[in-house]
Amino acid sequence: MNFFKKQKQEKPKPSSASAGLPRAGDTLPDSLKAHSNFVKRVNCSQCGAPKSRPSVTAYIYCDFCGSLMDYDFRLANAGTNAGITNTIFHRIFTPVQGTLILAKARGDKETYRTIYRQIFSQWVQECPMAVSPRAKNDAVFREQLVAYFAESAVVKDFDPRQDTFLAKTARLEASLQRIPQPGGAWRVAGPFWEYAELFKQQMEMTYTLIHETGVNNMDPDKAPLNVALRMEYSTFCQAWLSHLSTADGEKLLKLYGLNAEYDEVKPFQTDKHQCGICGTEMQTVHGARQVVCDTCGYTIDVNSQPLPCKKCGAPLSLPVSANHVLCPYCSTDNRRV
Repeated sequence: MNFFKKQKQEKPKPSSASAGLPRAGDTLPDSLKAHSNFVKRVNCSQCGAPKSRPSVTAYIYCDFCGSLMDYDFRLANAGTNAGITNTIFHRIFTPVQGTLILAKARGDKETYRTIYRQIFSQWVQECPMAVSPRAKNDAVFREQLVAYFAESAVVKDFDPRQDTFLAKTARLEASLQRIPQPGGAWRVAGPFWEYAELFKQQMEMTYTLIHETGVNNMDPDKAPLNVALRMEYSTFCQAWLSHLSTADGEKLLKLYGLNAEYDEVKPFQTDKHQCGICGTEMQTVHGARQVVCDTCGYTIDVNSQPLPCKKCGAPLSLPVSANHVLCPYCSTDNRRV
């Protein structure tokens, strides 16, 4: 029996939120191209291992222990330097912004939370490259991720200290100027760097609060504080990079610590493993203990022996920290003995 026969999947059609934006595989102008054959230089905060394999999404996982290491905003945007995911978010957010304002004014956290869950649910569906590959096929994981994003928004927006930041932000935004550029996007002028510094302070305060209240424990990826901050900084940069000169763009990335160098992918010793969850053949770094499957997004213990499905016999690998797995072929619930 061929348990791992690949099914042909149709390319999803763009919705109104993503219509007209670049997609993975599109021919792009040089100004938008990113280092598609490069890997971001970063070491794992948990085991210290360097990143060697290219990542398939913006979530960069350790090649040795499977921990979430970093976030690469270029990969979130179809391999470009454009603000695609940020644009899609605002297209989803804008129609419900007025309802959110009213809910906040009433102190109605439940309505606020529900709306944000709807926003992030659509955003995750529209922007699979911006999140873990597991969110694409694992409905439970996806719901947990959406709930975490939404609760973080509630904690942030209902913090009374945010009012001071919002007032300062509004004042600075009103002072920013748009300088037209022939044949290109307008350039920003005015107190932009004060505005960028203020956003950095705001996010540092916000994520300290998210960790103090324990909301970070809702994150199914258990992202460290520095990774969560990088995701916020990336979103901000996506909105402004096209409106800055090349030099100022590099300055902005440096301000937020997003200017890590990229190394060209070099040959490295690999082992072959077959993911027991989805059947994908994985090329893993030699000596790896746990890896995240690029296809299904589960963290797999590469040294564990496959568990044959008790009904159909398909070889399965239980995800790390899980005591059961549903067979993808006959839907039988197999439990760890």
